[in-house]
Amino acid sequence: MSSIPESKEAETTPETEHKIPKKFPWVIPFSCEGCGDCVEACPTGSITLVDLGKKVDKAWITSPDTCIGCGKCASACVVCAVQMTEYVEKALTRYREHPTPE
Repeated sequence: MSSIPESKEAETTPETEHKIPKKFPWVIPFSCEGCGDCVEACPTGSITLVDLGKKVDKAWITSPDTCIGCGKCASACVVCAVQMTEYVEKALTRYREHPTPE
């Protein structure tokens, strides 16, 4: 009989060797207005504004392995371009495979 861990916070992966958060930021680049409030709110520096050669830089999780899933970036975003998702593994894969939103 297998048991499911109560909290994903206690799980670690060999790749990151840190706790996996229960939720993870999901950035919607189309909605981002480039204000940088999310960047200022992030305590780990995991989210930055990325220059895509357009009028407005876009927020992106450029250091997914340092994100602690606190949600401060999502709370700071007034246009809701950063949402917290429970699909943590999918989000981690997204940011690891795509260093920019394009």
